[in-house]
Amino acid sequence: MKKTFSILVLISASFIFSGCSLSGTTSTPAGPLANATMIKSVDGGVAWQPKIKIDDKKTIAGVDVLSMAIDPVDSNIVYIGTMANGIFVSKDGAETWAQIPLADKIYNIVFDPQNHDIMYASGVLNGRAKIFKRLSANEQWKEVYTEPADGTVITSLAINKVNSRVLFAGTINGVIVKTTDGGLTWANIKKATGPVTGIVFDSSDDQHLFFAVFQIGLLETKDGGKTIEDIAQKIDATQHVSSVFAVAADPSVGGVFYVGTGSGIFKKTGSSDTWEAVNIIESSKAFPIRAFAVSPMNPKEIMYSSSHAIYKSVDGGASWATFQLDSAKEISVLKYDKSNSLKIYAGLRKY
Repeated sequence: MKKTFSILVLISASFIFSGCSLSGTTSTPAGPLANATMIKSVDGGVAWQPKIKIDDKKTIAGVDVLSMAIDPVDSNIVYIGTMANGIFVSKDGAETWAQIPLADKIYNIVFDPQNHDIMYASGVLNGRAKIFKRLSANEQWKEVYTEPADGTVITSLAINKVNSRVLFAGTINGVIVKTTDGGLTWANIKKATGPVTGIVFDSSDDQHLFFAVFQIGLLETKDGGKTIEDIAQKIDATQHVSSVFAVAADPSVGGVFYVGTGSGIFKKTGSSDTWEAVNIIESSKAFPIRAFAVSPMNPKEIMYSSSHAIYKSVDGGASWATFQLDSAKEISVLKYDKSNSLKIYAGLRKY
């Protein structure tokens, strides 16, 4: 039986917050970003500020951020999914946060692009991986998918912007499933050889998708999942790069995709199957590229994170500005505000 969750309270007593950190670590670097789990820039990435306040006594400093979603209508509304503390929402552009008691781990959050009252989230509740659907803006959530046993995780979730009843989900065991009716029913699509940690749609072709298989490869479909090809060796035929960590699509230019790997960033443009290496800072190639974002207003403006630094280019990767993260955590997700590309959010976690 499907479960409906009516969210009537904010935070249960079992979640312990402090004014400094949940983790209690003593090795965190000093500085304004030392305890940050969420940071925000309002000047296009030149400067970043921590955004961790719940109220005058509590913060989200100790959480690990796994996912983020910005309301497509009101960009002041931001949701984050965490490793052990469920979902938090801010309605004032990340200035303050409140907890939504839905599940424990929240790996993915997506808005319905055609109705922002509807959202989907994948998480773990009482040990079992599930997908939840928000039915209305009052935070009433319904379970629409469950794994058959404990121990698995739904590691990726993506929604079709043309037909929002179509979603794809991927698990830590490589299972890819698809719904065409908003979560009422699901069908098997593919069994990958590793965790499916990223799914992205082509911004101009809703039948064209890529699936990142964590540190193993990249899958592609051009027909909405009817056929899926492993194209990892096409990324870099010389080095045979397969250590994929992240995948992203240009939000405004069709056919443009990026993959972050253990040895750099690669870009695909147009209908060609050719992938070219992006000219990122050489020293950053020594670390996994876990987070990547493209400005919704300028396809030449791209950002990525590597270890404890953020990199930004406004000329398609010819040159880069850098920003040091004085934090023990690394960036897990980067998001532009679609209505104002000077506003950028980043969530951090421990790896």
